[in-house]
Amino acid sequence: MKIPICRFDLESGTLCPNCQERLDKGKITSFDIEFCKWLMEKEKDYPALENLNLQRAIKVADWLILVVKKRTKASLLSAVDLINDITETFGEVIIIEGSIKLRKIVRTFIDPAIEVGVNSLHLPGGYRESIVILRADDRERIRYTNAQLKSIVSAIMGEQVLFEYDDERLEKEDDATESEFEEKMRKLSERRRDMD
Repeated sequence: MKIPICRFDLESGTLCPNCQERLDKGKITSFDIEFCKWLMEKEKDYPALENLNLQRAIKVADWLILVVKKRTKASLLSAVDLINDITETFGEVIIIEGSIKLRKIVRTFIDPAIEVGVNSLHLPGGYRESIVILRADDRERIRYTNAQLKSIVSAIMGEQVLFEYDDERLEKEDDATESEFEEKMRKLSERRRDMD
């Protein structure tokens, strides 16, 4: 079993400088540590853990997202008793295999729908915020609400990720256009009054 934290650190209860630095930089979290300790306790009970190559464990509301290396998801899913034990302890298990890329993660959660587009805004301090536009026609096909998608995907990506349907976006643009029009009309009325 490969985990993102040194085994010795988990056994001793003290992080080595390397793991502490990774924790400080946000590459691992306190939940990663808690979950890896739990896995080590269960390692003897579940032989399927031998093939596990865990990169991250992320807890969001009632879900536990496990990010694993490629070609390890199937062996983990085949251990039904282990998955049931994880679900009872931590919540519904979602397994993501391979690298963490925004479009890939989004498509995992909106499948069978496909996003219309992704707009990213780079903010001061090196932060990034993204907005994922979804087709209104896909609203019924997507299992999660916008708020759930935002929580889950933002937690996985480590950045703010918002979700909107294209019809909501059009409504906002229409409202903004009306407001701009009303503002221009008010200014025009004021100018006419000033001229009289």
